[in-house]
Amino acid sequence: MKKRRTREVLLMVLFFCLTNIAFGQIQTKTDTILCHNKNLIIEYPAIHKINVVNYEEGYFKIINCVLDSAAIIIHCGSMINLPLTDLSDKIICSEFVLGKDVRSIRGYYMTDNGKKYFREDNYFKYGIAIVYEHVGETKLKSYEHFFNDIKIQ
Repeated sequence: MKKRRTREVLLMVLFFCLTNIAFGQIQTKTDTILCHNKNLIIEYPAIHKINVVNYEEGYFKIINCVLDSAAIIIHCGSMINLPLTDLSDKIICSEFVLGKDVRSIRGYYMTDNGKKYFREDNYFKYGIAIVYEHVGETKLKSYEHFFNDIKIQ
């Protein structure tokens, strides 16, 4: 009788974990990235693969989000053309400019799998550019939340 009860409890815990992963929020990680003596604090999906590309004037940190095929690109440095995103095949939904300090561009583009969204935030004052791209409609709120909560200290 005791073994049966233990098995039932384990199955319930397993079921709860699986439904939480499948239907719950994205499991996330918070990272602090040093850029020009400033700390960039950003949250992104916990299951990811990171690639860092250095060049003479800075670096790119590319975070490939495994579960939804989105990518977050963080650029710290100079000597690049902005925006990082190639806008030639994209539909711009909004563009926000705050003087010479901040620019944010949002939009989407069409793929065989439907609309994919992107956003690029340029923090000119700090030499930082942050992009998400290839985000599906079902995950858009999560990525917007990640970018709206970015802190530079």
